[in-house]
Amino acid sequence: MGTGIHQVHVCASRSDVWSFIRDLNAWAPLVPGYKEHSIISDTQSTWKFTVHYGMLTKKIHVQVLITEWTAPSEVKFTLDGINQRFTGKGYFNAVEVNPVVTEMTGSLTIQSTSPMAKLLQSTFDKMVVDLTRELTIAVGEAIERESS
Repeated sequence: MGTGIHQVHVCASRSDVWSFIRDLNAWAPLVPGYKEHSIISDTQSTWKFTVHYGMLTKKIHVQVLITEWTAPSEVKFTLDGINQRFTGKGYFNAVEVNPVVTEMTGSLTIQSTSPMAKLLQSTFDKMVVDLTRELTIAVGEAIERESS
C-alpha cells in the first residue's frame, strides 16, 4: 500500500482554500498526468490520467467518491480503479495559520491488488508519495494565483 502526505503553506485565507477544494472542477485538472474528468453528481466523478512507475506508463480511469465535505476545512474521498485493480482514499485539509496564510495538507493512500504493482511495490509506493506531493503543491499554487 502506498501512502503520501504533504503539507504546504498557502498565501490565501482558509475560505479561499475551501472555495477551491470544494470545486472538483478546479483541482481535478491538477492531478499529474491529467487527461479528463466527468462530474456525475455532487459526490461522484470519474477521472482519467496517466501515471508513470518504473518503466511502465499506465492509463488510469478512476471513480472518485466524496465521502465527506466538512466546511470550511476538509474534503475526504475514496478512489476505485475502473480499468486497473486498486482502491484508495485521501483528503485535503485546511487549517488557518493567520487570516492570510493557510496550512493545507493533502493525503493519498492507494492499495493495488494488481500482481504487477506487487512486483514493483517500492516503485508503486514512491509513485503515490510523488503524486500526493505534486498534486498538493499544484493545488496550493493554483489557489494563490486565483486569490491574488
